[in-house]
Amino acid sequence: MPGGIETRALFDMHTWLFDLDGTLYRGREPMPGAREVMNTLRSAGKPIQFVTNNSRHTAEEIARKLNGMGIQASSRDIVTATEYTGRFIRELHGCLKLAAAGSDAFVAALREAGHHVLDSGERGAVDAAVIGLDPAFTYEKLEWLAQSVSAGAMLIAANADACHPGEGGYPVPETGALAAAVESASKKKAAYVGKPEPYLFRYALQLCGGEGDRAVMVGDNYDTDITGGKRAGLYTVWLTPNSADTEKAEIPAEGRPLADKVIRSLAEIEKELRHGGEIHEV
Repeated sequence: MPGGIETRALFDMHTWLFDLDGTLYRGREPMPGAREVMNTLRSAGKPIQFVTNNSRHTAEEIARKLNGMGIQASSRDIVTATEYTGRFIRELHGCLKLAAAGSDAFVAALREAGHHVLDSGERGAVDAAVIGLDPAFTYEKLEWLAQSVSAGAMLIAANADACHPGEGGYPVPETGALAAAVESASKKKAAYVGKPEPYLFRYALQLCGGEGDRAVMVGDNYDTDITGGKRAGLYTVWLTPNSADTEKAEIPAEGRPLADKVIRSLAEIEKELRHGGEIHEV
C-alpha cells in the first residue's frame, strides 16, 4: 500500500478514466488485459472516459483505433488535447487570433472553437501562439511562433509531454519538445492545457456525470496521469510492469503525490473487479 494511503476496493469506484498510449495500447497493439478490463467495466455499468494528451488526432480517429483493437469506444468517451485546447482558450480568454503549429485536426479544432487561426506563413499580430504535435514542424514555424511570443502573444501548448512510447518502446517526440524549443527561443514559459494539469480530467468527469470522490484514473505515466489525477482529486492507479518502479512509488520526489495503488498489469484490475472488490496488493 504505497505511502500508507488507504486502499479502496476498485469494484466500488463509480467512474473510470483511462490514459491511452502506454496504458491501453502501445503503437497499434492493445496492452495485455486491456480488452478484458473494458468488457468487465462495461458489463458492470461503470462510466468510462479515455483521457489523452494526444494533440494530433481527433476523438473520432482514436475511437476507430480502439474499436479496431477490440476495445469498445465512441468519440463521446474520449477527451483529447486536440479538441479541448481551443475550448480551454475560449473559456479563459474568449475567441482569439492565433498563430498555431499542429496537425490539420488540431488547427481545425481551434477554428471550430471560434478562434481565428492564421494560415501557415501568414504574418500579423496575434493574441497567442498555440502548439500541438506537428509532424511538419519546421525552423520557419519555430521562428514565427517565437517572434509572435516575443512581440507579446501568449504561449499555450496542448501538453508538456516531451515524448510518448511508440512501437518497440522507442520514444516518439511530442508537443512538449516543440514547446520547449519556442520557450527557449522566446525566453517565455508556456501555459499547458493537458495532463498533469487538472483540466482534461475535470472535463471528462463533466461529460459522464462522474463524481470526483468515486472516480479513478488509471495510467502508466506517473508525472502526467498520476500527478494530474491527484491534482484533480481522483483515486489513482499506476500501471508499471517494472518492480523497481513499484518500490520507488513509496518514496516520490518532493511535490510528487503518491499513487493510491500500484499494479503491474491491467489483468490485476480485471481480477479484482471479478472478485467483487477483493483487494490484491502489489
